[in-house]
Amino acid sequence: MTQRLVLVDGSGFIFRAFHALPPMTRDDGTPVNAVFGFC
Repeated sequence: MTQRLVLVDGSGFIFRAFHALPPMTRDDGTPVNAVFGFC
């Protein structure tokens, strides 16, 4: 059986998720665009 390795470009996903949404922040000013982009 051949083993398969899958590489995921996580930084690319985070970049797209962050910039796909309008600016969103928590009450303390921390940006949360990337978190909501994954949901």
